[in-house]
Amino acid sequence: MLARAFLLLFAAVFTTAAPAAPEVSGNVPVSPQKVESSGCVQFDKILKQAKKKRRPIVIEITGTSWCVHCREFTKKYVDTPAFKRADGKDFIFWTVDTKQIPGRTPGSFTFSFIPEDAAKVVGCLGSKAPYVVFGPPAIIVIDPMSGKMLAEFTGRSELEKTGKTLDEYVASLWKEHLKEAKRMKQSSGK
Repeated sequence: MLARAFLLLFAAVFTTAAPAAPEVSGNVPVSPQKVESSGCVQFDKILKQAKKKRRPIVIEITGTSWCVHCREFTKKYVDTPAFKRADGKDFIFWTVDTKQIPGRTPGSFTFSFIPEDAAKVVGCLGSKAPYVVFGPPAIIVIDPMSGKMLAEFTGRSELEKTGKTLDEYVASLWKEHLKEAKRMKQSSGK
């Protein structure tokens, strides 16, 4: 009887429908075409700066107080002299920290963001934010002019596959994006 009750509980927990994921195009959530104001003060300031400099926005989603992998990622890729030199020159960087909030079922949790209004811009699976990742540690790279998400990845293994540092990866991604935009503009005859 106890085993049957456990199986029923297990089935209920793991078959409950997940919250609706954002509309996706490939693996990348559909993002706004023109981002003018998000309602998040820090992001709007960064967006304005990125548009003025015509540089991509790099957002790190981390969990400094609870996530060991986040601290390792930050130490290896963000807290480097090369990355710090590139910030503001080659891209505009923003760190969004998270706190864990216990979920409705044992062992589950959700995230709250620091600053709180960052949830209007970024989120984890199930979020209605325009830029969504699986969870921390994660990086999102955005074209500030179009609002297009150029890249997103969770964890360092995806970055390690490129063989580049984070600043090198962002620089090559941005360069390729600008080339593609130029090709598209030329092919459309504009």
